Parts: sequence; C-alpha cells; structure tokens
Amino acid sequence: MSVVTKKVSEYVKNKGINLSKLSRNTNIQYMDIYNSLANPKRNRDLRDYELIRICAFLGVNPMDFAEDEGR
Repeated sequence: MSVVTKKVSEYVKNKGINLSKLSRNTNIQYMDIYNSLANPKRNRDLRDYELIRICAFLGVNPMDFAEDEGR
C-alpha cells in the first residue's frame, strides 16, 4: 500500500468517517473505497481521481498526505 493511501486510510479511520457516506458523496464505488482504506487483505492503492475526490469531500489538501521527505 502506498504511503498516501495509508495516510488517507488512517485519517478517515481517526475521524470516524463512514465509508458509505464517503462513497455516496464522492461517487466512488463503496468496494473501491473499502478495499483501499479498510480491507487489510487487499493492497489496493487509491487512484489519483479518488484521492482528489476524497480530499475535496474531507476539505483537506491532497498534499497533506504526501510523503514527508525530511522537511
């Protein structure tokens, strides 16, 4: 799993965001969200458009989930 997907997953989990609501509001299939953010048996990274839609829904900058390169 990519660092970005892992960070988004942790953020969604820590905020207690309902995946069904996230799916409805972003128009991303529930199973795609579930397999990327909550299913430990799958190793599915978020697609770029999914990341953008999720960040728009969350009201956060996608760069907040970028890898920290020693800054």
